[in-house]
Amino acid sequence: MWSIFQGRGPRLIAMAATAWLLCGAALAADPEFVGSKRCGECHEEDYASWQQSYHAKMIRPKDTAILKDVVEQWSNGGPTKINLTGAPATLNDVEFVIGSKWKQRFLVRNPATGGHLFLDKQWNAVAKAWENYGNKNDWETNCGTCHSTGFRLTSYDSAKPTEQKWSMVEYNVGCETCHGPGAKHSKSEKARDIYSFKGKSIEEQTRVCGYCHIRGENDLYKTAQGNPSEHLPHPTVGKTWQPGDDWTKWYQHEAVIPGIHPEDKIDVAYKGDLAGMFKTDDIAKAGGFYDAAKHHQQYQEYLQSPHYTAAKVKDRLSCSSCHTSHISDATPKLIVPKDTCKECHDSSYTVEKYMPGTGQTANGLFLRTHTFNKNQSRPAQTTVKGEPVYYKQAQ
Repeated sequence: MWSIFQGRGPRLIAMAATAWLLCGAALAADPEFVGSKRCGECHEEDYASWQQSYHAKMIRPKDTAILKDVVEQWSNGGPTKINLTGAPATLNDVEFVIGSKWKQRFLVRNPATGGHLFLDKQWNAVAKAWENYGNKNDWETNCGTCHSTGFRLTSYDSAKPTEQKWSMVEYNVGCETCHGPGAKHSKSEKARDIYSFKGKSIEEQTRVCGYCHIRGENDLYKTAQGNPSEHLPHPTVGKTWQPGDDWTKWYQHEAVIPGIHPEDKIDVAYKGDLAGMFKTDDIAKAGGFYDAAKHHQQYQEYLQSPHYTAAKVKDRLSCSSCHTSHISDATPKLIVPKDTCKECHDSSYTVEKYMPGTGQTANGLFLRTHTFNKNQSRPAQTTVKGEPVYYKQAQ
């Protein structure tokens, strides 16, 4: 069914390596960054556990990470065209896949920009079904800051967004996304030369995660297609976001980020991609908690949470209080988020009760809310379960 996997063995390895080199042309060396693999030379256990996280598995070459079900069901209602151009596309045209556990989307090369475009269908990994998907923007200029490490715009003319240039040092959320550029630290091996969450305020720790776990529209740096982008490149061309940056002060007049900028109220009706992003029904108005109705908005939910707004500093939590991306000296075992409630509450506090699925990420599939409303009354919706099965693993 899929020609690249026919005649497996040396031929497969050679073709996969060639495909990765071609796809990797978008990556660029950067003197500030060393890459996650270099970090792993000293932080072996940290690196190994990060590799198992979904931060390390957001965007990958097709040959490595396409799902078994996707390959087997491609001809049964799967993608047939490129969203932006309408040009026909096949499985062999796909270079990258995005996601795996919840859903999977597919990218092909855009020769006009050097970026990548989405195909017209996505795979719902829980329902095991194809769904329409309509994003018509280059992935790099719409999603790049949060699906890569060290993303920066290197050239931008607002009159010619198609001609914008960008670079990234690594695909996925690597070590240096959350700990900053590592070149200085790798030479000195001094803790002061790398960003650490230790000693940082709850606000700052949470803001690091919040940089990507939000929904907004950026009207300053648009996509290559001239549409408002969903990500927030550093507002200065040539620079990249670093974890100590207070990005909430960026784009005060050029971006709409509900719940972050004071003027962008969370309970207002928005248009476009922001339409219907929060539940603003009677339940929300009565309790004052606006649960997400769409995905990747956890930060905007969490700012409402009593875990974040507690009057006493000692009672406040950051995202890393309940989540870990990797083990470390400070956290030698990965935290299981659903087990953390009982550390502070009695057994009646469960994620099923207080964190029902509200943010839709695919048809009939929802992310758990992060408002932590003690009077939560919304019914539970289907959330993800199980682990992905990759085509390569099944061979």
